[in-house]
Amino acid sequence: MNILEAVREILTNFPRIAEVCNAVHIDFTDAEPASFGLSSVDDRLIAEDVLGNQRRQHTFLLYAAFSGINDFERMENSTALLDLYYYLAAQPEIPITDGTLTKLSGGSGMLYDVPEGNAAQGVQYQMQILAEYERSASA
Repeated sequence: MNILEAVREILTNFPRIAEVCNAVHIDFTDAEPASFGLSSVDDRLIAEDVLGNQRRQHTFLLYAAFSGINDFERMENSTALLDLYYYLAAQPEIPITDGTLTKLSGGSGMLYDVPEGNAAQGVQYQMQILAEYERSASA
């Protein structure tokens, strides 16, 4: 499994995922509440040794559509994203194609959009996820 598949699987296994969404889509989010979308944004080289082994960082944006009709629901949405931050940070190293996923972190979770212009119709949050991984030169 590559870095994209690994991060999607980790999100799918988040213990509260059933509370907040029905599926983790790639590159899009349904406007309806209970949907997550994972978009790949950037992949950059952090370091490379003389043998060609690389340490890389992949950036994702996670879009989450929730119900947001009142302060209570919006607090629950933010709490779910906070729990997701902790969950990502607690992940062990995971083997991936050609290497190892070594670290996950989340940040900048914020209300991003009110797609229908009315919070009663649902709101969308955006969260940045950083995945650090090592890639072997022998791959």
